[in-house]
Amino acid sequence: MLQVARVYARLILRHSRVGLRLEAGESGDGWLLAEEQRYNLAHSRTRSVVERTIGLLKGRWRCLDASGGKLLYKPEKET
Repeated sequence: MLQVARVYARLILRHSRVGLRLEAGESGDGWLLAEEQRYNLAHSRTRSVVERTIGLLKGRWRCLDASGGKLLYKPEKET
């Protein structure tokens, strides 16, 4: 399974902007640091959206919060 992940990562890198620039021999003008900063910014924004969404879901459905997924009440059956 690890070998498959390595092949997939290599494939993605080969077809990305970063991979193309590395294959062309460009590495000394600071562009790699700029790409890393761009990635980190996108990652932090995405994580923020995900955490905010989970917080909203937990506020809407209290059973998702500290109960470990168990209902804290007995739901009544409709007859």
